[in-house]
Amino acid sequence: MDGVLADFNKLRESMGLTGDEIKKLPGTFRLMDPVPGAIDAVRSLIGMGHDVWVATKAPTGIAFAYADKVTWILSHLPELKRKIVITHDKSLLIGDVLVDDRPDRANASHFSGRLIVFGGDVGWPEVLKLIRGETKQNNREGT
Repeated sequence: MDGVLADFNKLRESMGLTGDEIKKLPGTFRLMDPVPGAIDAVRSLIGMGHDVWVATKAPTGIAFAYADKVTWILSHLPELKRKIVITHDKSLLIGDVLVDDRPDRANASHFSGRLIVFGGDVGWPEVLKLIRGETKQNNREGT
């Protein structure tokens, strides 16, 4: 979620705090702006018929972060209110595609489907192009 849907770095920079400091402050996950293009991209994927879920890792031992992350999703993407997974091990997820900004965390690099690493040169326009291309290819193959 944070780093892909919610702009963690923008909030961290505006507050002048480290990532660890941000995670320990109640309410900060709720304060994050959406990553540019994220909300429209998710809604576009839903509109194309994809079964979109949010998978996120909450900071270990910080109970309020779980609620803050869910509150953010309910506020920005209420259509996903029953499609939220909070896990410390993203390799347990089952699906076709995982978009993650830190594949070295939460075992995302061991996700069994296709991993799209978000960040750098890969933003939401690129993610949509990759997924659309995959969909077209699958349709040609009759799957």
